[in-house]
Amino acid sequence: MSEGVDAVLIAGDVWEHRVPSPEAVGLVFGALLRLHEEGIRSVLIPGNHDSPQLFRSYAGILRSIGSEAVPQVLPPHRGGILKLPSRDGSSEVELACVPFVPERRFGDAAALFDASESWYQSYVEGMGNLLAAIAGGFTPGAASVILGHFFTDGALVTPGGGERELTIGIAYAVPPSRLPGTVSYVALGHVHLPQAVKGSPVPARYAGSLLQLDFGEAGQRKSVSIVDIEPGVPAKVSEIPLPSGRQLKDLRGTFDEVVEQGAGARDAHLRVFVRTEGPVPGLADRIREELPNALDIHLVYDRDEYRASETPVSSLQPREQFVEYYRRQHEAEPPEEILFAFDEVLDLELHPADRTSEQAQGAR
Repeated sequence: MSEGVDAVLIAGDVWEHRVPSPEAVGLVFGALLRLHEEGIRSVLIPGNHDSPQLFRSYAGILRSIGSEAVPQVLPPHRGGILKLPSRDGSSEVELACVPFVPERRFGDAAALFDASESWYQSYVEGMGNLLAAIAGGFTPGAASVILGHFFTDGALVTPGGGERELTIGIAYAVPPSRLPGTVSYVALGHVHLPQAVKGSPVPARYAGSLLQLDFGEAGQRKSVSIVDIEPGVPAKVSEIPLPSGRQLKDLRGTFDEVVEQGAGARDAHLRVFVRTEGPVPGLADRIREELPNALDIHLVYDRDEYRASETPVSSLQPREQFVEYYRRQHEAEPPEEILFAFDEVLDLELHPADRTSEQAQGAR
């Protein structure tokens, strides 16, 4: 609020799932309502995680609080370009929205335009043509922005991050040179790491995700992009770090070392790699007792190269099945105390009457 922004653009992946939980919907609506109370308009488009149908159903409700939900790509002459006035009414920005277009649905989007045969040669070629057609609808010399959710060639993704691999491959990689050179700015979503688009003819940027969404993004700095736009001059972009939100942290070491590290992690969610001599039953529970925020716990030890038995598991006796399972999971032999406990449980399962008789005799 302190930045005095005129509008907030949300470039897709508003929710994690196509059918979000009521709590997630309430969180987003609450944020949009607070923007409205501050006199700030908002525009949001669906990303590959979102449902365009859900955006369409919410559009009317959101419009009543100054928020525009744009569920699909539209040609300029059919309402594809919005006009966003500044809060003081002294200027305005023309905004074109390009929600995520799946490859299998690209033909539907292209059919709304005067698409030539070249549009259908590949997804990448078609997206370049679609962007050019949209930019052709802007008023010459006007301050103009494309709000889009798509992948650009060369964009950096986090190894092990939350982006869905099917939508960031080469088949989806739009060359930065195909971003229209006549617009003031291109605001992009889809990639979680905040970054400028290298090779773009105009200022273009992925704002990135607002939170560290999985441990692949642990330690990643999150931010929002503040963009100053005036007609006829390149947009000026600055990053505002986001200090809120719970961090994700990795802890590595022995049991005592990770517990000591966790003491300084405050309220961060933790992924723990604890070094041991081998499998240690119950160690994960001990770590959670010391570190309640530990979400993911891994035991790290030297593992012998283990070759799974070729004997079908279904042909083995229960004890042999358990031993085979343990070997495959831990690449080690099960300790004697584990086998003893398994034998006890198996005996109770096979001979429940004996156990009942023992209890009855003990009660006399």
